Amino acid sequence: MKALVISDIHANLEALRAILSEARGWDEIIVLGDLVDYGPWPGEVIDEARSLEARVVRGNHDHAVGYGVDCRCGEETHWLSTWFRENITLKLLSPRDKEWLSRLPLKLDLDLDGLRATVVHGSPSDPLYGYLYPWLGKDKICKALRGRKPVRLTGRESSEWSPECPRGLYLVGHTHLQFKLTLQGARIVNPGSVGQPRDGEPSAAYAILDTEKNAVELARVEYDIGKVVKALEALGVPEPYMGALKHMLFKAETPPPEMARQARSLG
Repeated sequence: MKALVISDIHANLEALRAILSEARGWDEIIVLGDLVDYGPWPGEVIDEARSLEARVVRGNHDHAVGYGVDCRCGEETHWLSTWFRENITLKLLSPRDKEWLSRLPLKLDLDLDGLRATVVHGSPSDPLYGYLYPWLGKDKICKALRGRKPVRLTGRESSEWSPECPRGLYLVGHTHLQFKLTLQGARIVNPGSVGQPRDGEPSAAYAILDTEKNAVELARVEYDIGKVVKALEALGVPEPYMGALKHMLFKAETPPPEMARQARSLG
């Protein structure tokens, strides 16, 4: 079987539909969280996930919307995320949509034609907020996969012990960076972000998992970013938030610090 694995859609229906059109021949779809925030179509993305009968885990932005709490995202985008959620996302979603997000599981253990996969948004040790980067090193990554205790993985923690990596396939998102990595029998796949890439490549990212070949293909597809921008402008997003969103969409990177300072000056 083939599974389409996607993450961090962030209400970008245009990017999602580009992937669905490009990635043909899959048997099921796995969504690694963060369906909402930053984009103009949160309800439509939720509807698409429901109609596709996707297997979905809850991301930190989904959790923030579903429970009315802070998203605890990175400092570079926290100011934008907070404003956008309060002024756009929450107003566009129905109570049913918010409840659906709140009921999404934090973790799934799937059997994909005999291939066991652990599915989370962040990391097994911290499903909502753990950043699992490929450059963290074996000790920190293996520790995160074991799920011994919650830890915000940023690369700055001290390593207390050197565990062996638990074998298996781990599907993770949250970093908006596309990669696959194998450590001591542990295979880690991050499909990248559908609607908000942060690796300097603005095209929508996804992965195809082929259980017969026991292989994962990472892929990208271009989409009409201008259409997303027009939809955001139609919602009346003001500056500097609009400029930050454009920068993130076209440049595929976090907005410049001066935009955050400008937002703070506005109160």
